[in-house]
Amino acid sequence: MVPKRAQLFVYDNDEHCEEVRKFLEDAGVLLKIRDIKNDPFSYNELMDIVGYLHIDHFLNKMSDAYTKQKLDKAMPPREEMIQLILKDQSLLRVPIVKASRLITIGYDKKKISDMLQINNGEGTVEEPRNIGSRYRVPKSKVHNRKRPAVSN
Repeated sequence: MVPKRAQLFVYDNDEHCEEVRKFLEDAGVLLKIRDIKNDPFSYNELMDIVGYLHIDHFLNKMSDAYTKQKLDKAMPPREEMIQLILKDQSLLRVPIVKASRLITIGYDKKKISDMLQINNGEGTVEEPRNIGSRYRVPKSKVHNRKRPAVSN
């Protein structure tokens, strides 16, 4: 089986980021880790991460910068918000897990597990159910059924 790959965007020394990193590594996910405090996003990188999603999903409402910028009172237009994030990336909610075109923001192991289709540590990965024909032959009849004669 090919190992899963993901990018993990974190703040260095953040316990939630560290816990998600360990969770993903224990699940066998190959990670490319980036500390966004020491290596901040460029405009193009941030736009690639945010895409067409609502910017509110990415905001760390617990950060000092959020209240300092008075974002709890009024939200500026999207482009202005992008510029604020570029100036102070502590406005970003982390960890951010990105795999291909999929992204999960924050510390939610269930969402991360669902996105990457990995075992979330709470049991086994759910097996797909047989959703074939609604007319099923009982097993006892399948084994006792006579096969038709084949003519040559």
